[in-house]
Amino acid sequence: MFKITKDGATVAMTEAPNYIKQAENGCFVLCPEAEATGIAHNGTVYHLLGRPDMAGAEITVMLEETDAGVEIAKAADATGIVFVTMAEAGSVDATTAAEHADLFAPWAVPVAYTVGQIRRYTDGKLYKCVQAHTSQADWTPDKTASLWTTVSDPAEEWPEWSQPVGAHDAYSKDAKVSHNGKHWTSTVDSNVWEPGVYGWTEV
Repeated sequence: MFKITKDGATVAMTEAPNYIKQAENGCFVLCPEAEATGIAHNGTVYHLLGRPDMAGAEITVMLEETDAGVEIAKAADATGIVFVTMAEAGSVDATTAAEHADLFAPWAVPVAYTVGQIRRYTDGKLYKCVQAHTSQADWTPDKTASLWTTVSDPAEEWPEWSQPVGAHDAYSKDAKVSHNGKHWTSTVDSNVWEPGVYGWTEV
């Protein structure tokens, strides 16, 4: 695999470069690598750095051999970073985020977390930070509702009830939860009460 780069940035990747030179009539023709002054890729003519100038080639590039596996891994890492960033910004729904939980970094200590960051915990669930803090061993996401909230999977019809700590994670009317072995439906908006106490109907 070969990487075509300009000023350190990757322009394209190719398995078989089309080496070219300029014929006497001005046309570009294919040639062996040793005779080439440029390459042609996807209809664009590139001048190779360090080779004689080519009329009509406005872009000068470098061509370097690279490991395809490494480049694919880099692309996958970059895609994962974009996905996580979009999920933390709310652009990815909970179901999709849960399907790709392995892309999220595991919760760790001691780490300074900021509001909105999503981390994967040992129970396999994703949790979103709701209050900036530096993590401690006894402040695990599954035990600290004031710091973390579960990124619920909408595909789960009756997710386990979690004590809301504010408006950002309060339950809406008709929300479904399971609690103490029973199923409940919220009868009010902005519901922060425990099922069985107020604002819920047992199903």
